[in-house]
Amino acid sequence: MVHIYSSAPFARKSVLVIDDKDDLLALLKTVLEMDNYEVFTARGASEAFKVLSEINKLDLIYLDVLMADVSGPDFLLALEEKMPALVREVPVVFLTNLDKVPESKVVGFMPKPVDIDVFLKATQRFIESGTGHSLHD
Repeated sequence: MVHIYSSAPFARKSVLVIDDKDDLLALLKTVLEMDNYEVFTARGASEAFKVLSEINKLDLIYLDVLMADVSGPDFLLALEEKMPALVREVPVVFLTNLDKVPESKVVGFMPKPVDIDVFLKATQRFIESGTGHSLHD
């Protein structure tokens, strides 16, 4: 049994999770919502751009490195071109089962499969640190 505790700060923070696996999207959405985060999900790049155009406030983006429609690094380059302020202000974290992540403007990475307790603590740290620090632990 997984114990979900409230580690989220008082002001509700928002997270976008971009992954092409429905089961992982559902799991992370549920876990984050139980920890009082507002959660948006997207099954790939085109859906992510649609969701991003509708969001007023965003505190963190989790981005799968290997998706069917486009790689995470390629999506990040396109996002930087279309929404440069967002990439400067909102931390992006790769979700990956790879041992090494490609060089990019991400602030860190979260290994798959995801350990829920580590994931929740890291989510809070990534949001608190913003885009100014590199967190690779």
